[in-house]
Amino acid sequence: MPGKKRDNSILISLIGNVLLVIGKGVTGLLANSNALVADAIHSMTDVYAFFINYRACRDCELCGRIDNKKTSETITQRIVEIETQATYYAGIVFLTVGIAICFHNLMILVLDKFEKPDSITVPVAFVVLAVYAGLYKYAGKTDDTQTVEDCIFTTRNANWQNKMNLVSGTVVAIGLTASMFGFVFMDELAAAVVGAILLAMGVKLIMETKVNLSEPIKRYITPVIISSILVSAVLATISLSVQL
Repeated sequence: MPGKKRDNSILISLIGNVLLVIGKGVTGLLANSNALVADAIHSMTDVYAFFINYRACRDCELCGRIDNKKTSETITQRIVEIETQATYYAGIVFLTVGIAICFHNLMILVLDKFEKPDSITVPVAFVVLAVYAGLYKYAGKTDDTQTVEDCIFTTRNANWQNKMNLVSGTVVAIGLTASMFGFVFMDELAAAVVGAILLAMGVKLIMETKVNLSEPIKRYITPVIISSILVSAVLATISLSVQL
């Protein structure tokens, strides 16, 4: 996006996601909703992805200005590498956090340790869903594929993340509403689904970038994924010990 239009879009998206992290996290912790806490963590990963995608797009645009006629194969390859690495690193974070959230909440369900959230969580969940819808609609209005031709891959993934936010927000709203009608386990189940969404996003991004990664990074894909799973298990164990 050109100048002021892009800066406004970036600022609004960043402020929106930070407010969502704070609002959902505080409400979830105080009102006993793991679904809202899980979705707050989801928004934290969005903030991380926002920064890494923005940095990648700026680097790609710089390369594009250097070779504005698109004749240099070296520059073209560099743009591909920048986008590929940014997407891969985002995928690793999504994978790690998603597994941790899934493991934590599935264990709560298995151990039968879930508790009914406070009623305030339902209106908060629907407000969050409305914010997601607003951000998605705003992103759609400001999107212009012709002005981001040097970072199409990164932009496409960012748009896909916005769609998944709507799905995640809907799942949380449904889960909390059901928990108010006596299906208390639905709060934990919704949290586990949020984790599964993040996990699926991570797998998707890693698989998309696997072929185009540089050889040094490609050699360490398996160890990195194994390390991510181990880190997820440690994080889930710590959070379980705190909650239980």
